[in-house]
Amino acid sequence: MAQSAVGFGYALFATPLLVWIGLPIEQTVALVATCSLIQAAIGARRLRADTPWRLSLTATAVRMLGVGIGTFGLMRLTTLDPARIRLAVGTLLCLLVAVQFCWRPKPVETSHWGWAALAFSASGLLSGISGMGGPPLVLWAMAHTWSSQKTRGFLFAVFLTAIPLQLVLLTYTFDSLRIVRAILLGLAFSPLVYLGTQAGLRIGHRISKEKLRLVAYLFLLAIGLSAVVPALFR
Repeated sequence: MAQSAVGFGYALFATPLLVWIGLPIEQTVALVATCSLIQAAIGARRLRADTPWRLSLTATAVRMLGVGIGTFGLMRLTTLDPARIRLAVGTLLCLLVAVQFCWRPKPVETSHWGWAALAFSASGLLSGISGMGGPPLVLWAMAHTWSSQKTRGFLFAVFLTAIPLQLVLLTYTFDSLRIVRAILLGLAFSPLVYLGTQAGLRIGHRISKEKLRLVAYLFLLAIGLSAVVPALFR
């Protein structure tokens, strides 16, 4: 619902919570990616007329280079103690929320290609490491004078084209059986994803983007802190 309304937030909400309840990080990334793929397909279909498809495919091509590098970082992360993994994910979430909350660039019609390359590659790197690769894309898209529909359509299209490649990479990098089980579990939750997506699309058309983003940031910050604080006291 959050991602359909705002254009981002699926992995940011789901990843820390799934890690917090004890799901291995590599399975968490696969599960969240599968559900996000379903949601992105529904959103992209609804907003296909407003989606810059050529730009989205370019973003995916650059993004996958970062995903490959980030997946090797995920391999190192899986060797850590679960408490340290929760701390790492929670800290990363708080930092991502803080950057998005504080950075308010003045929107422009077009930006320098270097910013696009940085945003797309950083998104892939974060997606490979933790599955939370949306924020760099969001920051870059929000820096343009795009409509809410075009912004969300761009994000949905990138997730739709990039996630299948990431799932294939995860399957070949980690225990394929465990990754496939996580993918099937994500597919089993598709009815809930569909219901949340339909609700989020309606909300996104009725409430201002800024109000939605503020509510999302507050919830995300609470989730991040709930993972960081117990780990620090322990």
